[in-house]
Amino acid sequence: MSQPVLFTSRGERLALGPEMGRGGEGAVYVLPKDPQRVAKVYLTAPPAEQGRKLEWMAAHAPKGVEKLAAWPHEVLHEGRAGGPVRGFTMPRVNGLKPIHLLYSTASRRKEFPTADWAFLVQTALNCASVFEELHAVGHLVGDVNESNLLVSPRDATVRLIDCDSFQIRAENWVFHCEVGVPLFTPPELQGQSFRGVERTPSQEGFSLAVLLFHLLFLGRHPFTGVFTGQGEMTPERAIGEFRFAYGRNARALQMTPPAIHLPLATLTPELIGLFERAFAPDSPRVGRPGATEWYRALQALARSLRSCAQEPTHKYPQHLPACPWCQMMATRGVAFFSAPGNTAPGPRDFTCSFQEIESLWAESQRLLAPNLATPVQALPMPALPDRLPVELQSEVDRVRQSSVAMLVGGVLATVGWWVMMLASPKVGGLLLVPGGTLLGSASVMWWLSRKYQRLPAQVAEQQELLHQAELGQAAAQGEFERFKEDLNRLAERARQLLHGLRAEYSRLQPEFEAEQRRQLQHRETLQREQFLRSALIEDHEIDGIKQALKSNLVRWGIESAYDVLKEDVKQVPGFGEVRTTRLVAWAKEVEKGFRFDPSLAVSEAERRALVSHFLQRKASLRSRLEAEVAPLRKWSQEMTKSSGELATKLEGAQQAVVRATLGMPAARPAVEAALKPPVWEDRRVLLGMIMAVVLGGLAGLVSRATGTAEPVKVALPPAALEQVAPEGSAEAAVLPLDCLAREQATTGAPVLERLAAGSRLEVVAEEGGWRKVVLTGGREGWTGPNCWPPP
Repeated sequence: MSQPVLFTSRGERLALGPEMGRGGEGAVYVLPKDPQRVAKVYLTAPPAEQGRKLEWMAAHAPKGVEKLAAWPHEVLHEGRAGGPVRGFTMPRVNGLKPIHLLYSTASRRKEFPTADWAFLVQTALNCASVFEELHAVGHLVGDVNESNLLVSPRDATVRLIDCDSFQIRAENWVFHCEVGVPLFTPPELQGQSFRGVERTPSQEGFSLAVLLFHLLFLGRHPFTGVFTGQGEMTPERAIGEFRFAYGRNARALQMTPPAIHLPLATLTPELIGLFERAFAPDSPRVGRPGATEWYRALQALARSLRSCAQEPTHKYPQHLPACPWCQMMATRGVAFFSAPGNTAPGPRDFTCSFQEIESLWAESQRLLAPNLATPVQALPMPALPDRLPVELQSEVDRVRQSSVAMLVGGVLATVGWWVMMLASPKVGGLLLVPGGTLLGSASVMWWLSRKYQRLPAQVAEQQELLHQAELGQAAAQGEFERFKEDLNRLAERARQLLHGLRAEYSRLQPEFEAEQRRQLQHRETLQREQFLRSALIEDHEIDGIKQALKSNLVRWGIESAYDVLKEDVKQVPGFGEVRTTRLVAWAKEVEKGFRFDPSLAVSEAERRALVSHFLQRKASLRSRLEAEVAPLRKWSQEMTKSSGELATKLEGAQQAVVRATLGMPAARPAVEAALKPPVWEDRRVLLGMIMAVVLGGLAGLVSRATGTAEPVKVALPPAALEQVAPEGSAEAAVLPLDCLAREQATTGAPVLERLAAGSRLEVVAEEGGWRKVVLTGGREGWTGPNCWPPP
């Protein structure tokens, strides 16, 4: 196709040089007369709206824009000045490369050999800066993608290209961006036509966030991961459903990151929050972070980076306890960064022996056995006196004496009561009165002596103190024992972990030597692997595998023929059976070109990678060991302090027991003997006496009520018998026996009076052996036949 005849707006004919590159809508040519600029010529004349857009951009270039983007400089017309627009001139960008070559690991080693993660962070910072300045003048990139940004391998400078697709805000008009890449398109615009759509800074914030994620996470897409649900989850579908594979809600969204990935927690909390906001379901409504916010957060991240002690090419934020690149190398065997031109050290350059961690190990064992305080053993308990003090003993004696007197009085009163009720009132009264008097006075003395006796209260108080002290001692002793058990359990757990780390550390040297021997034995395999790794998918034309699919492969970590043969290509969205077969066929075709060179030993790069890998494992194990020992220092101090506090507490409890024991007035046997009541003070004895009195009274009442009591027979002297009046006589007679006088001449009649033997009675009548006599007060009563001697 012949080149069109082009004129500038000033009417000058423009001569085109050789073609530099070609895209879907146009080609870029060298300008022989102006080496600082190039010309983009459309394959077909663009719409008139696009021509007006280019003319406005050329006439209103922002100040300093050439440092940011390849901004249109002059519009080119076909045939004549003022004719149809066919292109424009723009600054020539030299020495910069597409940004995707930087964040792709395989291409980075080739195109950016000295770039480390700090370089990628700086590139992300510069991207945010470029977007910030463009947004400040009201314009948007619109079609953000991995092909319209270029990066300088020297200083991470970023330039925007394809500026003719930008969304441009003129004075009273907006020139829209009508193209876009789905993987950089926000959810609310997915699947829509961009024609006539005015994009917002928030929507561009999504595209910028995806671009920055690519840079910081080495080509990974934030919405590309393993879907645990049903059906195929393409990145476009994941974007539309807000399934951020690295976010805190990823599991709930049935998403997990790819197997080999940099954790989101590697970033600072501020950056994590920005990504969460940019990809959150409510972001279309509340807005997404702008370029300024990203710039400030990335600037803080760049300032916080530090170099790994084991591998200087590893840079990571200082808030992390260990190098994440070393961890991925140790766990996954993947080296993302390496120093170019660095000759590999010989196998003996890696050494690993216990002596290197001996001091750390000795410290850990010392910390696991802290110097615990031991409670001081309580002194032997001093012997208490075996007798009470004189004043207390006197009180006890008074109580005992009163108690004995109460016993004697009670016995006399009880016996007197029984005698009075069943035998002789006179004799019973002689016993009852003094016995009752003694019992009453002794009871008063006993009560007063008990009331003012100090020993029971003193002993009760000391016993309560002793009880509380013993409880306190038991609690303190139990707490101390539990503390020792917990200490031993925690120490044993830490000891097992440390021994495991030590054993793993000790295995490094043998494993390195074995791996080294394996390298030498399998050098053909290693040469083939190196050969396949050098065949990048990006550099080859593969049937049916366009650039978008190649970029998708890179996002899944498949960049070379080696990756194709090793990884499962079918897991990558867009790769079914046909495309996977074509890609594998290409990789096998590349493999056919391999030729083994027996004269070559293991390459320097491979030897370097092996040594670096084991150095990282060694550093990781030492870091883990140090991470376990560091808290032990504080833990050991806390255990020593706690043991001292518990020992002091236990000693205090023991002293409290001693004090409470020494507060007793005498030894336990003496106190118990003094407080033990006599057997007769037992309630059962008291109840027995009461029962005896009651039974005596009941027996007397029953005897008198029935009249069956046998009177006591008393032999009277003959003179007394002679004085008994004959039957029917009204003369006085002497009663020979104790007798009961009743109202009637029957045994069931009520008793009027008890008559004592020897009483002189006036007999006024006789009836059936019963005699009617005159009683005290002139009353008359009947006495039974048994009261008088037979005639």
